[in-house]
Amino acid sequence: MRIAVAGKGGAGKTTLSATMARLFAERGFSVNALDDDPNPNLAAALGLSEEEAQRLKRVPRDEILEERVDEQEHASLHMTRPFDEIIAQYGVVAPSGVRTLTMTGLLGAGQG
Repeated sequence: MRIAVAGKGGAGKTTLSATMARLFAERGFSVNALDDDPNPNLAAALGLSEEEAQRLKRVPRDEILEERVDEQEHASLHMTRPFDEIIAQYGVVAPSGVRTLTMTGLLGAGQG
């Protein structure tokens, strides 16, 4: 199952996402939490310490994803490496066993 949470700023998306991730993990499900917010705070909401959150590395999409187009010209993204390898290199396991990745983040002034 995949669950995506979107909406206007300040609506509680990060808090709700972290709560759902931890509840599912505590009930025995394998949970991967991907923070795609330009100002990523999911790690803190999942209960990671500041030191643990600092170990998270922004996942470079161009290095792990490739676009494929089928016969009907529908495009889709596919990982070029095993997910466990991506978690090991860029992610952190949060409390309750939630595997966490940060997909975006501020690059610095004037960098997008």
